[in-house]
Parts: sequence; C-alpha cells; structure tokens
Amino acid sequence: MSLLVVALFGCGHSQMSASVPASPPVHCLTFHYDNARLGWNSHETQLMPATVNAKNFGKLWNQELDGSVPGSPLVVSNLALGTQQRDVVFAATERNSVYALEAATGNLLWVRRELAPPLSDAEFTGGWGASVHGVLSTPVIDAATHTLYVCGLTRRGLRQHHLVWALDLATGKTKSGWPQIVRGVYRGKTGTKDFITGEVMQRGALSLVGNWLLVPFGGRGDAPPWRGWVAAFDTRRPQATPQLFCTCPFADGAGIWSAGGLSATASGDIFGVTGNGEYDLPRGGDHLGQSVFHLRSTASGLRFTRTRADYFTPANYQHLNDEDEDLGGASALVLPDMPGAKTPHLLFTGGKDGLGYLLNRDHLGSVGGQLQKLRLFGDDKAVYNEGIRATAAYFDAGDKGRLIFVAGDQPGPQEHKGMVALRLRRDAATGKVHFDPVWTLKEVLERPTTPVVSSQGNHNGIVWTVETEGQQKLGAALRAYDAVSGLPLYNSDSSGLADHLDYASRFVSPTVVNGRVFVSGNGITCYGLLPAASVQK
Repeated sequence: MSLLVVALFGCGHSQMSASVPASPPVHCLTFHYDNARLGWNSHETQLMPATVNAKNFGKLWNQELDGSVPGSPLVVSNLALGTQQRDVVFAATERNSVYALEAATGNLLWVRRELAPPLSDAEFTGGWGASVHGVLSTPVIDAATHTLYVCGLTRRGLRQHHLVWALDLATGKTKSGWPQIVRGVYRGKTGTKDFITGEVMQRGALSLVGNWLLVPFGGRGDAPPWRGWVAAFDTRRPQATPQLFCTCPFADGAGIWSAGGLSATASGDIFGVTGNGEYDLPRGGDHLGQSVFHLRSTASGLRFTRTRADYFTPANYQHLNDEDEDLGGASALVLPDMPGAKTPHLLFTGGKDGLGYLLNRDHLGSVGGQLQKLRLFGDDKAVYNEGIRATAAYFDAGDKGRLIFVAGDQPGPQEHKGMVALRLRRDAATGKVHFDPVWTLKEVLERPTTPVVSSQGNHNGIVWTVETEGQQKLGAALRAYDAVSGLPLYNSDSSGLADHLDYASRFVSPTVVNGRVFVSGNGITCYGLLPAASVQK
C-alpha cells in the first residue's frame, strides 16, 4: 500500500528551471507528507525565494467550516469527481465533520457533518480547552483505495468512544465495515490493561504502514490516569479487534501527544516518542516514559522487543519528569540514509527541554545512548522549559548540505531564536555523523507550528511555519524563510488585512502543494502567488 501517488523523494533532486516542464501534481496524503515525517515537498515548481514576497504572494481565499481544524490539511491532486478532475483539500473539524474543498477556490465539494456527536467540554474534562471535542488529529489518505481515514471522539449513552471512519474520497460516504471502535486489551510483560477512551486524547496524526492503520494516543492533560497507546487496525479486516500497544500500562504517563504521531520507515519499522511518566524498562518493567521506542509491524500486529536496541531514554529522565519537560513534544524524523557513515540510519527528535537528539535507529541505545545531543532552545538553569514542541523538517540542499529545521518557543544559549537550521555532517576519517547550527532566526516566534520545506529538488528551498501567538493586531501569521540562508521572505502580518490570518491551530503544519499553502484554523486559509504574479519570472 503506497501512501504517495507521486513519490516526493523517489524522483531525484535535480535542479529545475522555468523552461523545464512542470513535475506531475503532488499530493499530501499524511501529516508532513510521508511516514518519515520529513516535511519536505521537493517538487514545488511555482513557489521559490524569488517569487514569495509581499508583492507577488498573498492570501487567495478563506473558507470557514463548522468548527476549528486541529489537524493539518491534506491534498489530493487530479481527483476524479464525476466527469471532472479537481485538486481537493480535505479537512476534519472538532465537530467530527469532514470537508472536501476545491483547492483553487475553497468551494465546497462535499461535506459529512458530525459523523457522530462530539463531546462537550464538560464531558471531555481537561487537556485542551475547546468548546467541543471531536476530531483532534490529522487524518490519513490511502491513494490506492481512494479512502480517507479519520478518528473522532463521541459518546453512546454514558460511554465515550473513539471511532475510526473510512470515507470515500470522491463522495464522503462511509465504506463498508466502518466505523470501528478503538477497543481491546494490551498484554504486557507483567499483566494486561484495557483500553479506556475516557483516559486518553487522540491528537497524534494517523498513519498507514503496510495494511495497518495506526492511531496513537496520549493523556487528557496530566490528570491521572493517563497513558500512551497505539491502536493498529488491519484495513483488510476492519471488524477485527485492533492490535494494541501501551507505553505505560500499570502506571501513569508516557503519552504519545505530538501532533506528528508516529514515524515509520519504508520497510515498516515504527518509531514513537513519549512524554513524562513512569519509567522502569531497564528494571524489567513495562513503562516507557520520556523515551523513543521502536515497534515492528508484523503480520500479526505490533511487536516491541524491550531490548536496548529498541528504545532510547535521556540519562536525565527523572529530572525531565520532575519538571514536566516532555521528550515527546515532537515526533521523530526518520532521516534519509547517510552513505559511508558509521551509523547510516538516523533518527532526529527534540523535546520541551530544548535539546535536539541524533539517534541510531538500528540501535537506539537505551539510557543515554544518543549519538549527539545539543541544547537549541531554553536555559539549562531554568526550572521549566517549553523549548521544542513542534516536529522538525528536513531538506537536502545538495552542495549546501543536509539541513534540519527546528522551531522553538524560547531563546537558546547561542542566541537561537524562533528557528534553528542544523547541518548534518559525516566525518570522513571516522564515519561518525553529527550536526551543527548553520543559521538561526534573529526574532523570537511565539508558539511556532511544525515547519515544512518546499523546493525544486535541491534548490529554491523555502521553510514555512505559522506563528500562532504574539501578533499584536492580527492573531496568527504565516512566515516563509530562505532555507539555506534563513533570510525572511514573507510574513502575512506585514501585509495588513489583505493577508489577515485570524487564527491557526497550534499543533499543525502548513501544507504546501502545487503552488498553494494551506493553513488550518477556523476552517482553511489558502495562500499563493497573486494573479498578476502567477507566471514565473
């Protein structure tokens, strides 16, 4: 089962120019474009540093929906709807509604309103602060079967349930065998634990790994009991009870709460990152607080070996717990292979303490087993940090290097503000890989969302993010920076009411596809080249 109709990373990274025919349309079928969560669209032929500026680029349309959109927009290009093919944006709201919008205009193509009643805030009790609680995560699309999978929260009588729907892309109709309730029992090393919907929040993005639909869970705030879970549905047999993995079955914590959800390799290796909570794995227990863990997807479900190779925990995990500085503030990046490196298969992540970690995904290394760690944001003397709460993004800039972009909430010790670009380097003598900062923004970003990168192969890279707080007059702001230099290109706040972005969901990322940038908020807002600037110069 392929997640991408057009493989964003499988077509090479050669330079493109205006005289070269445009690449086939690109799709965004999952959070951050792919299961590796790299956040890189390498086939963007219209948006480039020369065209993205206040003169040529701005807001094209805004479409309010029946509630806020906590997840990121998804896009399918050239989707057959009746006798026409259209580029379609898909969005799910907190009211358990799913919308299909025309990408060029924002016009409504179809809608499924309130697939099931959402919970009121009183029924939900904690952890989010919204008036209603339905869909909180980014759905996922299976292009091969024209199916959109979405998970929402509802009630049946006095019981709360997480329901998973499979909707037809062209019509929005529910497919046979769905929806299904997330339910079942986890069998850990020392006992069993029932999945209880009332204890969890489903904010992490859904993903498809082979035939498995993966749905991650964290807690509703830090009010016990809360636990991390992964539910895996076999899409070929939706009526079968989902396979379950619990990160903390007999204690509190270890939620999987990052909006990016789980990451995975093409071969089906799955990686998750947990927040604060009980930790006793080296002592033979079942609890994985403040850790990166590796699951293997098998024919019978999910498998966790508990060996040193399959988990990583910072050596100061107890301090992180004491200060509520979750490692799991961001999902992990499954980085492209580094040929010639001693550890060619790498993973990158960062947490609320403001540190970035480089890991060997073939052997995560247990306690303190990182290849490198470096403080990027926050103060190591502070009692509490909120440094990194957004998944990083990746860009191979050719001879300019392999770059990782990390957004942060607090200034760092080396005057890092807002965002830091890191360059991955391989030491020719030792084969070891490390990262160094190459640029940092000179301005603080207030609650930046997960960044993404658009480029033409290795060239014309742009980093996009949304500042969700701190704008004195206009609320949120879409921002764009040159990926190699860090120079600012565009800020919707500087264009006044014409490019006004009233609100953006804090835990999402902008979606850049086919010359357009889509931002979730109280609906969907679309930015792109203005009509007079739509022809490349």
